[in-house]
Amino acid sequence: MARGLNRVFLIGTLTHRPDMRYTPGGLAILDLSLAGQDTLTDETGQEREIPWYHRVRLLGRQAEMWGDVLERGQLLFVEGRLEYRQWERDGEKRSEVQVRADFIDPLDARGRETLEDAKNQPRLRRALNQVILMGNLTRDPDLRYTPQGTAVVRLGLAVNERRRGQAPEEERTHFIEVQAWRELAEWAGELRKGDGLLVIGRLVNDSWTGSDGERRFQTRVEALRLEHPTRGLAQAGGSKPPKDQTGGMDIDEGLEDFPPEEELPF
Repeated sequence: MARGLNRVFLIGTLTHRPDMRYTPGGLAILDLSLAGQDTLTDETGQEREIPWYHRVRLLGRQAEMWGDVLERGQLLFVEGRLEYRQWERDGEKRSEVQVRADFIDPLDARGRETLEDAKNQPRLRRALNQVILMGNLTRDPDLRYTPQGTAVVRLGLAVNERRRGQAPEEERTHFIEVQAWRELAEWAGELRKGDGLLVIGRLVNDSWTGSDGERRFQTRVEALRLEHPTRGLAQAGGSKPPKDQTGGMDIDEGLEDFPPEEELPF
C-alpha cells in the first residue's frame, strides 16, 4: 500500500484549561478539549448546526510552551493528523483514534460567537472541523439503507504514514472508519477492498452502550466528498507524496508508557 494523506484542521474553543502530564521518560503531554459547531446544509437547503467535542493531544516542547498559557474559552486553531493507537487491558485489545496536533495557535475571539452547553462549557459557533485523508480500503464497503430508504455506507480506510527521519520499515498505518450518506454512499458502494480513496469530511465521535453495559466510543470521519484515485495509491509503488505530508513533530518515544484514556472527557 502506498503512503497516504492524513491532515486535520480544527478551530474551536477550549472547554477548560489543558491538562499537562509527563511520561516516565519525561515527555510532556498536553491534552486539550475543543468544542465547536459545524454548520451543514440539508437536502431542503436548510442550515443545521451540529455540535462537536474533540480531544487533541500535543507533545514535547510545544506542549510545555502552551501548557501554562491557554485558558478556558480560548479560541484555538489546530493543525494535526489522526492517529490510530492500540493497546491491551485485562487481556482485551482496545483501540482509539485521536487527534495528534502538529501545530496550534491561539486566535483573536473578537466578533466570534460562542454558546454555553448544558455543562457550562463554551462552544464556538461556525467552527472549523475538516479532515482530509487518502488511503486504501481495508474491506469491501458495507452499504445499507435506513427504514426511510436513505443510503449509508461504512468504510474502513488504511492510511500509511512515515514520519521524517524514519526508515521505510518503520512506516505506520492508521485505521480510520469513514461513513457516507445518500448519493455518496451509493457511489462508494461500488468500490472494493484495496481501492484507493480520497476523503474530505468532518470528525465525529459516536457513543453507545455495549452488551456488557460499558459505554463505548468511536471516532470516525463523516465524508462530505469522496474521490477515487486512478493512479498512485492503487499501485504498489505509489506516487511521490506532496511536500507538506512530512511536516510536524517526530516525537513518539515514551508513549507506550502512557496508555490513552478510554472515555472522552465530556
